[in-house]
This record gives sequence, C-alpha cells and structure tokens, in this order.
Amino acid sequence: MEIESIGTVKSKFDEPADPEEMQKEESTIIIKPEYEEGLYRIEDNDYLQVAFQFHLSDSYELKAPRRHGRVRGVFASRSPNRPSSIGTTCVELLERQGRRLKIKGLDAVDGTPILDLKPYAAIMDKPDDDFADKKEDPRAEINHLIRSHDLESLLIKAGELHGHFCPYVSLGVIAGAYALDELGLKSAGMEDVVAIVETNSCFSDGVQYATGCSFGNNALIYRDYGKTAVTVAKRDGTGIRLYVKDNDELLSEYPEAEELFDKVIVNRAGTKEDKKRINQLWNEIAFELIRKPVDELFNIEEVNAELSEYAPIFEDAFCNDCGEKIMGPKAVSKEDKDLCISCADADYLQLDGRGLVEVE
Repeated sequence: MEIESIGTVKSKFDEPADPEEMQKEESTIIIKPEYEEGLYRIEDNDYLQVAFQFHLSDSYELKAPRRHGRVRGVFASRSPNRPSSIGTTCVELLERQGRRLKIKGLDAVDGTPILDLKPYAAIMDKPDDDFADKKEDPRAEINHLIRSHDLESLLIKAGELHGHFCPYVSLGVIAGAYALDELGLKSAGMEDVVAIVETNSCFSDGVQYATGCSFGNNALIYRDYGKTAVTVAKRDGTGIRLYVKDNDELLSEYPEAEELFDKVIVNRAGTKEDKKRINQLWNEIAFELIRKPVDELFNIEEVNAELSEYAPIFEDAFCNDCGEKIMGPKAVSKEDKDLCISCADADYLQLDGRGLVEVE
C-alpha cells in the first residue's frame, strides 16, 4: 500500500525531542499546490486532526518499556516507532495563509510528510459522554485515566476541585492514582477503599480527587501528623503508604517559586504581578512533577493499615434551644436540656489551616 503525502511540516525541531516541549511550539504545515483547493474554509475550524508519517523511524518493538519506564505494547502507547509509521495529533489552527497553515501542538519534526488533515469534531472524536453512562458510573472517566496512566489529564480535572494547579495537588494526584493502580482498586465512595491523609494541605485535594475518598463519603480519614503522606488501603487493611521524600529538595530546583511563595503566601504580601507569576510557576511545576516517575518523588511501602469500622448511622436529636436537628452523639446535656454545641457554648474540634485544633 502506498500513501501519497499532501504536504510537509516546517518546524524548529530538526530531530525528535520531548513531545510535550514540541507541542508547546508553533509550526507550519505547507500543503502541496495541487491540494490547495482542498483547504477551502479550513480556517473555520479551531482544531485539526493531523495524520503524518514518522519518516525517521526505521524499527519498532511490539512490547517494550515506553517513555516513563512502563512496559506496554506498541498499540497501547504513543511511541513514534510503529509498524505503520503513522502518527496522529490534534493541533490548534492559528492562521491560514494560502496553502500554509500555522498551527500549535504538533509533535513532528521539520520535513515530516503530512498524510491527511480533517477538522476535529468533539461529537465524533471525543469518547462518548452519554449522560446515562455517567449516571451509572460517575468515576468511569477517572478510572480510565488511572488505568491508562494519563496523570496529566487527571491533574487537569483535579484542578476543577482545587481551583488552581500547584506542586502539592499534583503530588496528591500522583500518590492516589499510583496506589489505586498498584492495588488494582476502583473506588465507588462506599468505604471499601479508604485513604488516610496525614496533612490538610493541597496534597489532600489531589488524593481525594484521584481516589474518590472524601469526608462526605466517610472513606477519607484525617490523621493530624503534619506529614505529606497518604495511605490507600482495602477494607482488610492491605494498603500502600506514600510519603514525599524531601519537601525542601523538591522545590529547590525552582528558586523563583520558593522566593515568591515566601512573599505571596507566607507573608501575604507581593504585587499583583507577583501573585500572577507564582500561579504561572506553580502551574509549570505541577505539570513537570506529574511526568516524573513516582519513586523519584515518594518513599513507598506496603502496609497493613489499622482502619476504623464502617461509619455508623446515628440517631437524630434536636436542640432544645434552636430546634435544629443534630447527630445524637453531638448533643450536649446542659441544665436538663439537650443542646447543640453552639447553643451550649461548648468546646469543639475544628479542622482549618492550622490542622485539627480545639476551639473554646
């Protein structure tokens, strides 16, 4: 079978490089003159699917370690060394000038033959997002991302919960996803999978999103140890504990971020530009960390975790002063009345930025 190219790539990269770095750069697809008419109204599209030839590839392995060390079959990877030598990438179309298309997101080197172009259509190219399927298994997409080790996409989704990207939400995603994958678990939020976090920092949000264990479904346990660590365990206690190797060393590679962290976060100072810059740096660091091997970031050990019983269902009580319903065990007996903690003006425990503290 012979396939004729319809154009070539003009790129700053003369040889293969890190795909993520290549996709950050703009490049140009130059279509052959005889195919220019086929570009009519292509500029109406924001994104294109590009099929091209890995023309520098001359061999392949059906099963081998891939970019991050995991062994996969060639058809279960995005390796450029393939039996067909065909690559596909979705790119952003920035501008059309005649038969020249300025694009961003293409991981192909200068001179790469282009085999085909077509518009990206979410309704056809995106996996079916049927509402009924979501109702049946709300974590289906998250479980797929964990199985396929697509931590970058998982981090992007965790950012929806956390509100921004930062190094520690990235670490939480890495730890939670790794533990579920290694234990062969899926979380349905019914306490069959339990996560024990030892900090209430950004790390915990990454763990909650990746594992599906939260305070609301009683599958998240908080131990106020002040350590960037998590244990993910089955109900029988079989689990994995991950602890960040060295917090200081982790960020020492990013001195500007450390300086801005002290200024903006620790001292609540800095300009608008400082705040914008630290968010940019946190974003960059988060996505750099998500690509690193887990054993570079964490100490990992198999454990037999001590877990409490399933969450009990308490009888309700009513405060004799405000009339609001409360959990029975939380009622305070005072002056022959059952009161809520606030009406009784009693001491209570509060989880906030300081950790678990007693409030008088």
